[in-house]
Amino acid sequence: QHTCSTDTMATALSAKTCTGVAAAARKGVRSVAGVRHAPVVKAPRKVVASATATPAKEQWSLTMHNAPVSTNANLPKLISKEQVVSLEAELDQGASVAALRRFNDALRALPADRWAAVLRPVFNELCFNLESFNPAFTSCLLMVQRTIGVSDYVRRDMALKNLIQPLAGEYGMHNNQPQLKTHRELFADFYASLFGTSLEDLIREGVAPAAAQKLWAQMNRDIMSGGGATDPVEGASYALGYNLAIEYLADYEKTWMLDSFRDLNTRIFAGEGKQVDWVFLEVHAEGEAEHAAIGHNAVLNFVPEAHVPVLRKAMRDHDRDMAAFYNHVASMLEQH
Repeated sequence: QHTCSTDTMATALSAKTCTGVAAAARKGVRSVAGVRHAPVVKAPRKVVASATATPAKEQWSLTMHNAPVSTNANLPKLISKEQVVSLEAELDQGASVAALRRFNDALRALPADRWAAVLRPVFNELCFNLESFNPAFTSCLLMVQRTIGVSDYVRRDMALKNLIQPLAGEYGMHNNQPQLKTHRELFADFYASLFGTSLEDLIREGVAPAAAQKLWAQMNRDIMSGGGATDPVEGASYALGYNLAIEYLADYEKTWMLDSFRDLNTRIFAGEGKQVDWVFLEVHAEGEAEHAAIGHNAVLNFVPEAHVPVLRKAMRDHDRDMAAFYNHVASMLEQH
């Protein structure tokens, strides 16, 4: 059953989607206020929280790869799609979604007369946070690769064949396209269009993004330790669950952030004559659902059914730490 949230975000984040939740659910896409049950393969979707679509410069062309059914009776039974969907749905009610609602409430309430002074320190945190997910994705890949000689060759290979696509996309690489701007470059363009100065200037100031650094340290610790697992396959299952949580929550994160900045553009930026470069947010709002589906498929190709508790632990670990980060940056906005 899908209902519309009316608690903390009595803004367009909820209002724009109340009538669209049921339709989004039927299509397998989570709207801002709804709960998504993502299919393994999804057609490209429209962003529910915004009328914009992915810019023509970067069209997602991701391919789902599935291992053939093995005749090896000694291989463990793999996790089912229904089990993965159930785990993902737990995140819909998790701490990170609540923190993201709080952050977007605070973002939309930025004071028009001093928005830049309030928002600039937050961008210092977001900049580090954005880049930190790339070594996190790479670590998840490595944990699967390190099961060489232990896990099944085909299952391992198909999981990696799925996982490499979102990571490559972070560096502007997409199937059947020339290499485009990295997502760090797109973020820098977005920042410069808002503040009128370069992102490099912000970074050179040397203010430590303490909350983002803490989140990265926690991600690095948890992924590379496999959540404390001693068995390599169990450690890889943990990493795949962690990756799944990152991508699933990023769909909420970037879709809502795009909607909030669109609102700020109407209320503040347009009146100041700013020409906001939307590509970074539009690309992520459109692409994160596809990334999540790819991560979902990687899990289905590799993780034994017996590792459902391992996946749940990984997903809850990331949900806990990401919530702490977004509650921190929400507090930064609320203090002004």
